[in-house]
Amino acid sequence: MINRNKMTGLGAKEAELIATVGSKGLKIFTVSDAAELLGITNIAASQIIHRLVEKSKLQRIERAKYLLIPPEAWKTGQYTEEGVIIASQMITPYYLSFWTAISFYGWTEQPSRTIFVATLKTKLPIELKGMQIKFIRFKKEKFFGFEEHWVGSQKVVVADKEKTIIDCLDQPRYCGEVVEIAKGLWNGRKELDYSRLLEYALKMKNGAIMKRLGYLMDVLEITRPKFRKKLLKNITPNLALLDPSEKSTAGIQNKEWNLRVNVNPDNLTEWRIH
Repeated sequence: MINRNKMTGLGAKEAELIATVGSKGLKIFTVSDAAELLGITNIAASQIIHRLVEKSKLQRIERAKYLLIPPEAWKTGQYTEEGVIIASQMITPYYLSFWTAISFYGWTEQPSRTIFVATLKTKLPIELKGMQIKFIRFKKEKFFGFEEHWVGSQKVVVADKEKTIIDCLDQPRYCGEVVEIAKGLWNGRKELDYSRLLEYALKMKNGAIMKRLGYLMDVLEITRPKFRKKLLKNITPNLALLDPSEKSTAGIQNKEWNLRVNVNPDNLTEWRIH
């Protein structure tokens, strides 16, 4: 709930709107939502919202859709800590994945100013002060493997640990670098369900996932013999790149995994000694 003592300089209706929206746990709301909450017309609500935008208490993010800027950010304009909650109210269906999920599970120390949202719809990125929300459109058959988590008093939907790794292996460009996937595998090695990891990899129908997964587990020396054998059994004949975002196709070809290692292998493990 928002402390009304922080609302100096606001009119009665302006303060009421912010307090009411906050008490409902909303981060994103429309003009119609505001009108209904205050029991006023859309025109009156629009006027109040316009004044709050001018006072930097709200931010317009889409047509007739507004973000409630947290009071603790009214001076700095930075509110990245609440980013996952804001992102969770931007689109449905959705789940948080890629670098955002790796960070959520505490598998990387590298922060990202971009929040990655998996969805079935096409939506342009949204720029907010201090962060960007990027929407990654998935085909329906790849949209699975997620669960609810509490963030403060709000529930958000996040890729489960296995799907986090698989999504990153499928589209490494949304993880920062392949090294972030390596960190995820290493730091999550005791938490991952390897049967589920294999199930998800097969379900994605992208042969590069198996190759990248097998190679990274070898490099990290966390290979499980039975699991490794199952991965190799499903290797496809086409040559894949370890990091498809790298333009260079140079590097050593790992024949066992049918993978072109187009990044410096030392980068994948050197972070462990720091």
